[in-house]
Amino acid sequence: MARTKGFTLIELLVVIAIIAVLMAILLPSLNAAKRIASSSGCLANEKTLLTAWIMYADDNNGALVSNLACYDDDKDMDKTAWVHSPKNIHGNSFAHHPAPPTITDEDRFRGIQAGALWEYVKDMGAYHCPGDNRRSTQLPPRDCWRSYSISYAFGHKRPGKAYRKMQDVKNGALYYVFVEEEHNGSNYGENEGGWALRGVGNPLDPSGWRFYDPLASYHLKSSTFGFADGHADRRKWMDKRTLEFIEMNKQNPASHSGMETPSPDNEDLRWLVEHYWSKERGLR
Repeated sequence: MARTKGFTLIELLVVIAIIAVLMAILLPSLNAAKRIASSSGCLANEKTLLTAWIMYADDNNGALVSNLACYDDDKDMDKTAWVHSPKNIHGNSFAHHPAPPTITDEDRFRGIQAGALWEYVKDMGAYHCPGDNRRSTQLPPRDCWRSYSISYAFGHKRPGKAYRKMQDVKNGALYYVFVEEEHNGSNYGENEGGWALRGVGNPLDPSGWRFYDPLASYHLKSSTFGFADGHADRRKWMDKRTLEFIEMNKQNPASHSGMETPSPDNEDLRWLVEHYWSKERGLR
């Protein structure tokens, strides 16, 4: 009778070793592809939010939606804030400093639904970057949902040089409105809604530049930005100090709005300065 020849133990070990080597080679590539795919979804989200941002201005005589997220104005139920702080089932804001660990997704969703842009974007997924992993890596209240904030250059209600009317915005393709922010969430249980570029009071003197408000890096050492003309793009961080600042902010639950971190002559800060608003408006 014919005998079926099988694999020897050595042959099986060789095959297993080859498979292990191939997996080690392929997994980083698959992970990179996943992150690139998440950036595509993120860019789509920002374009959706930008469309809502523009539509709001069209419906309100050019007035830009407020970026303050109503954290300072909850008592007045400000109707111009693009999002609100998380709300409990009764529609009331939570105590903060810090937010309670009992905060839920539904509480956060109610805060988004109370905002001025919900009328235009009633899709909760549009407010969350697919690459934002705080949902799986952070405990409440740091497991934030909303991934985006609006630059303080647009719609800021406090005195200053921010754009308040759409007709004041010139060359909108140059200036970002939406920013990916990885706020630690320890005070409000969510990104605060507005992102400030501080620490560069003299744009002409980069030796004194500092980081302040948190940034994100969900997409292979890069972040996405949504610009005032309605387009979105990805910015790869070039200076290692930028990524160090992002990591430091992410891991520090004690930080609130931002961390004053020196970073002189940082080319990423230079890009952020150049695309914050026009040179004529200066920086605070």
